[in-house]
Amino acid sequence: MVVVCLAAGCSRTVTPIVTYGEQMAVEVTLRGNVDAGSNGYFMVLSADPNYKIPLPWPNQIDAAPEMLEPGTTPLIGSIEAYYSNFYNSWSGYVLLEPAGYTLVKGPFVLGQSATREYLSPPGAASSKLTFLVRLGSLYSTIPDKIYFDFVSVPWIGGSAKIPKDHLPSTNNYISKVTGSIVEVTEFEEASIEASLDILKVKIEVQ
Repeated sequence: MVVVCLAAGCSRTVTPIVTYGEQMAVEVTLRGNVDAGSNGYFMVLSADPNYKIPLPWPNQIDAAPEMLEPGTTPLIGSIEAYYSNFYNSWSGYVLLEPAGYTLVKGPFVLGQSATREYLSPPGAASSKLTFLVRLGSLYSTIPDKIYFDFVSVPWIGGSAKIPKDHLPSTNNYISKVTGSIVEVTEFEEASIEASLDILKVKIEVQ
């Protein structure tokens, strides 16, 4: 049998080429201006949908844990519990300090130092935190879904670092496909200081 295809009578199925991003552009909007001198701002990243973070009251059932960097001795609870309950499920995190944004890569193991990468300076005073995360700095193999949460916490020396605000859910994620955009909106909370009140997080994979 001979099959002859005329110009208008044949078609081909074209499979689109999917490209994967190399970095995430992050923009976080607060109700007030960013205050990295008095507050800690964490973006926790994970490949595990069941990752855990210390949550603000009343989300946490037991005594409210602190939002600390791995390796920091807590004032509440044992450092071992923080690793087993939280840090071992993180891929890494971004922290804004007065000197700027830093990416800290996991895995986080008690007694071992983690890899730190300076990302960028803090920028001009405003209600927005903006930074880029190179995915290759965080993952040797980038997962299909990158889970995230953003946490604000009063950063006062000598006091327990109890988180004040985070996103409405810990089930926030973005696809690694180039052009993926996720916006998560958080309701305004007048009882929280404006510099700690998270209103929105927007992420784009580039």
